[in-house]
Amino acid sequence: MTIILKRGLGAVLVLTSTLGAAQAEAEFTMRIAAGASSNGNVCNNYLDAWGDRVREASGGRIEYELTCDGALVGMGNGVDRVAQGVADVAWDAPGTYGARFAGLNVIGVPGLYTDPEAASGALWNAYASGALGGEITDVRVLWFQAVPNNSFFMLEPREDFSNLGGLQIGMGSQIRAAVVEAMGGVPVALRVPEYYQSMQRGAVQGLMTTPGAVFDFSIDELVHQVYEAPFGGGLTFTVMSNDFYNSLPADLQAVIDGLSGHDQSRWASAYLRDDEAEKLAALEGVEIRHATEA
Repeated sequence: MTIILKRGLGAVLVLTSTLGAAQAEAEFTMRIAAGASSNGNVCNNYLDAWGDRVREASGGRIEYELTCDGALVGMGNGVDRVAQGVADVAWDAPGTYGARFAGLNVIGVPGLYTDPEAASGALWNAYASGALGGEITDVRVLWFQAVPNNSFFMLEPREDFSNLGGLQIGMGSQIRAAVVEAMGGVPVALRVPEYYQSMQRGAVQGLMTTPGAVFDFSIDELVHQVYEAPFGGGLTFTVMSNDFYNSLPADLQAVIDGLSGHDQSRWASAYLRDDEAEKLAALEGVEIRHATEA
């Protein structure tokens, strides 16, 4: 028993020594934050996957800590929290800021795109060229993520979606409100974390949103019908603190630059598109209706 104890102690000492050496190699630790659920696809295989790629590309010199569930930042304040130094990197939705990032809201125009991957790359190029109203300077934009087109997620099945007949529909942007009104519905402005309770209590009879918001907050358990058409897309972006970026030496700034921009934007949208399509296909007891060309 004494021999086993000594061997166990030796293994613990070796393990502790190894972990200590690995920690000593990290010169910088990025605090990555999101208002999204820790169980959703933003915080699993997306932000963490990017953090892993940064760690690998930097040879372990940049480590990261990921905090979700709105503990450090929420949707609609991530940019400001990063600018204030609360987090070094944050995922957020520019559409929640009203006119502040108005140029980016072009992504919500109905019929603009069908493939978010191509749209995300095009949006990055337009932003980089200054065509969308100039550079965002209070934070460093790392990449855009054009999301799949909005769909209608309904509490109860409906025969005719060409006329919503006065139903109250939760949504989160002026463009979406215009679409809801044009279809005969009543738009109700909600933040994503308010979607579930509003649906559950019947305050709204449906949501005009993207699958990510539905699955991230378990709203899919309330949905009985989905109606898909090119109703207009949406956008998230990931931003970094200027102070954090400027604190990095040139070779580590190059690592961040290499994992940002056009290609990273396309990767982000492709991941979301494929993940959400898989989850939608797996829904049970939910009718998914697709609009015809007419």
